[in-house]
Amino acid sequence: MTNNRLPKWILLGLVMTLSVSGASGEPSAVGEPSAVEEPSAVGEPAASREISISGGADQMTKIPLRLEPQKLSYSKMNADMPPWPKEDIVNGVSEHRYKRLYTGDIDVAVYEAKPMTLRIKDYDIDEFVTVVSGTLILTAEGGSPQRFDVGDSVLVPKGFTGTWEMQGNFREMVVIMNEDKEGQQ
Repeated sequence: MTNNRLPKWILLGLVMTLSVSGASGEPSAVGEPSAVEEPSAVGEPAASREISISGGADQMTKIPLRLEPQKLSYSKMNADMPPWPKEDIVNGVSEHRYKRLYTGDIDVAVYEAKPMTLRIKDYDIDEFVTVVSGTLILTAEGGSPQRFDVGDSVLVPKGFTGTWEMQGNFREMVVIMNEDKEGQQ
């Protein structure tokens, strides 16, 4: 039985992608490096540049990142995620994609799936989820269903056992602790 909704090997092995918008407001071309200007003095704003996640050159930054998971094209998401084990699927089809948005002390990714209900047993991580599209219904073993719609957030705690139902064109933004970083602290 699968313990983890988005397997750690996928979250830990993905690439962070950034698109830097300059003063013109035009994003840099995919794969084209872009300069990021840091503030030159305390309290002085950076040049009129905004960093957003939507695909582009790989970069590390120390300025805030605007995460825009709703703008990420399904075709640009990674399709190399293996299907869920048949014994974990209550109903639906195991067709899904993901895209890593950021990695640091935390990992941030977008996950999208066709309608499906999974049986989860003893979830092995704490996971913060924001529903980007569709509906998520979590039902803890012995509990009542909890519905989460677009814009709703939920913390799925380590040890969760129950069902994870994804309805409609389901997409979520996921935040978990980066286990590689935890071992280094």
